[in-house]
Amino acid sequence: MHGVRKGTNASGMRRYNERLILSAIRRLNGASKAELARVTGLSPQAVVRIIDELDSDGLLFQAEKRTGGMGQPATVYRINGARGYTVGVEIGRNAMTLVLLDFDGQQKAVHCDASAFPTIDLVVERIDRFLHEQLPASLRDPSTFLGIGIAMPWFLGEWRDELGISEDQAEEWRRGDVASRLRAGLHWPTFFDNDGNAAALAHLLCGAGADLQSYLLINLGTFVGGGLVLGGQVVQGRHGNAGALASMPVMADGRRDSLIHHASLYDRDLAVTTAELEGWRRRCTEALAFAISGANSLLDLEAVILDGSLAAEEMADIAAAVERQLAEHAPPDFFAPELRIGTLGRQAAAIGAGLLPLHAQYSPDLSSLFKRS
Repeated sequence: MHGVRKGTNASGMRRYNERLILSAIRRLNGASKAELARVTGLSPQAVVRIIDELDSDGLLFQAEKRTGGMGQPATVYRINGARGYTVGVEIGRNAMTLVLLDFDGQQKAVHCDASAFPTIDLVVERIDRFLHEQLPASLRDPSTFLGIGIAMPWFLGEWRDELGISEDQAEEWRRGDVASRLRAGLHWPTFFDNDGNAAALAHLLCGAGADLQSYLLINLGTFVGGGLVLGGQVVQGRHGNAGALASMPVMADGRRDSLIHHASLYDRDLAVTTAELEGWRRRCTEALAFAISGANSLLDLEAVILDGSLAAEEMADIAAAVERQLAEHAPPDFFAPELRIGTLGRQAAAIGAGLLPLHAQYSPDLSSLFKRS
């Protein structure tokens, strides 16, 4: 049974309570007034008033009637996707993914540009082109277009040896004015986050973590990465870099190393023979199990979500091998988290980036939602 930290009926908190209602409907994928009163702790009268106002403003619509139990059928309300749009962008080291989301977080268009290491000018050009191609001019209005979210590694220009890039290419992304230069070229409200945090937000609001309160997301991409959710909220950390798994220490062949060298796809792509590929999978699963054991011993997680750009069959094989490793080597006081396979794949960070404008404007502290009773 899921409960929530309660909303408030006090005056002056109307905006907060509206955001709480919208977040609850988004995570529940539709809810009745009675359900919303139960999960938010707001009075039935307050919920009725807020729902009616949101409905009148066009943020919600009456989706269906739900029967069951005594009394009249309950009206189920859902988010009105046509109320607004956002663009989400993941700037990767060898690809750039762009998504157009509606107000309900549903994907309306997706585009992936695979290319060499990007420049800031190229990023701005691609975002501008995508926006004009995918969103009609009539919807490119501040009242309808809510902004652009950008997800990228905080250390995009690092790990030069692994990427094979020049010092000049790396230096452009090390400068302190990266965000200012991107904003100057885009001319829309622009929100930034670490790619791992953005992917974790996507899973929290519309992915494999929608019913969870605490999980570690592990993303198998060019470089392994991830994000952390505790108490129904993405954990940023002091420097916005919590859950950055690339540098997480692991033991390999009796020596200390970093997870990036064992669970990243840049290393997998170097495998030429079947034996080399199997060797990478063995190193990957052993390192992932080691990292998960350490993280769970500290955090006592509900689940670990494994996602990324691998094919579904290979991802399932790796997940099964990790579960075997955890079962074979877990200490007696270890409570193994559920291991889930995500379905957002390589688009997770871009989707999360697209949710950033919605999250900033229309979401309260998400620890208010779905806490365990």
